[in-house]
Amino acid sequence: MTIPLASNGSFTEMIVAFLRDNQYLADPLVFILGFAEGVPVVSLFVPSSALFLAIGSMQGAFGGSFTSLWLSATVGAILGDLVTYALGRYFKNDAQHVWPLSRRPELLTKGRNLIHRWGILAILGGKFLGFMRPFLPITAGVMEMNFIVFCCASVLSSLVWSGVFLAPGFGLLQLANP
Repeated sequence: MTIPLASNGSFTEMIVAFLRDNQYLADPLVFILGFAEGVPVVSLFVPSSALFLAIGSMQGAFGGSFTSLWLSATVGAILGDLVTYALGRYFKNDAQHVWPLSRRPELLTKGRNLIHRWGILAILGGKFLGFMRPFLPITAGVMEMNFIVFCCASVLSSLVWSGVFLAPGFGLLQLANP
């Protein structure tokens, strides 16, 4: 069975080929991808959304568990958010002088504007803002957003985000092959 890829990049193809031969590593792989998606700079090189679609399809085709895949991706995304939030708390106002924000200080400004305007909704929806995704947790840390509020938003947004990108491929193949 050929699994259609959302992206034809060689990195994506390499990961899918690896997973095809090592299906038992699907959960740890989506954990790592979910984590990487929340870390500034790393997220630019990891096409997690496309890979989640492909991995979801493969799990569906191979009869794997959606629940364990979903929870693994969710926990990875939450931990990525927490590490990035902690970096923001640690660096505080000096964050704008630390790479990568020293090269793109407008990302911190955009993040502050989003959080000032939308509050917790910026964190909830931030998972779907592509390039801004990893910069909202660091901005929340810089702004010293309440940790419990941030955690609640991260958990909810990570559950939704990982489900949105894993479920379509998994579900379609389950429907096609009852």
